[in-house]
Amino acid sequence: MKVGSIEQWKAEGAMDARRLLAEYEEPKLDEAKDEELRAYIDRRSREIPAVDALNEDH
Repeated sequence: MKVGSIEQWKAEGAMDARRLLAEYEEPKLDEAKDEELRAYIDRRSREIPAVDALNEDH
């Protein structure tokens, strides 16, 4: 890990978290893959017992 002063950090561009967040663009996901993933999540949500049920059974 590189350690430096606040002055050095500012001189090197002072990566501003607010600016980075404002400029963030969500990566594009292929629509077919998105649908497949959502279907998988839905299916597994129905198949896997709820945490409370697991705690009662074991």
